[in-house]
Amino acid sequence: MGQANIYSLLFAVPIAITLVWIYICRWGLEQFAAGFNDLFADILIVLILGIVTHELIHGLTWMLFGRLPLNSIKFGFQLKSFTPYAHCKVPLKVNPYRIGTAMPGVLLGVIPAIIGIVNGSGWLLAFGLLFTVAAGGDMLILWLLRNVRSDKLVEDHPTNAGCYIIEDHKTT
Repeated sequence: MGQANIYSLLFAVPIAITLVWIYICRWGLEQFAAGFNDLFADILIVLILGIVTHELIHGLTWMLFGRLPLNSIKFGFQLKSFTPYAHCKVPLKVNPYRIGTAMPGVLLGVIPAIIGIVNGSGWLLAFGLLFTVAAGGDMLILWLLRNVRSDKLVEDHPTNAGCYIIEDHKTT
């Protein structure tokens, strides 16, 4: 997991740096710094709500795009790592899994950051950067699945981030 965390930063940090650079070119360093100060004043509530929302987005997106019932998703809290999680209990096709894996980074990370760049909100940019970096592990999973054919099934790992690729299955 330590090595995975390092690789996940290799995906997320360049995106974050690019967004920061665009913001600073448009709005200036002072407004950028003010936005970060404002976010850190709210950091505890932002982290708690953002992390829970991140996991809800995973689960709800897997349900929607995988056409799964609610009982196929398990939401919980892992005391060992002190993190909430969403776990898809049934195998699903790789594309719905990819979409569900990507959506928290898009909805909580990239979109708020872009809105912050457009309207000058340093708080929104900082929020988007935080959750873009938080989605680095999801980006790593997407990278690892990049060459998996769309007809393959994947099974979400029950305790760790990631999934298993199911090689043999009959398409119905």
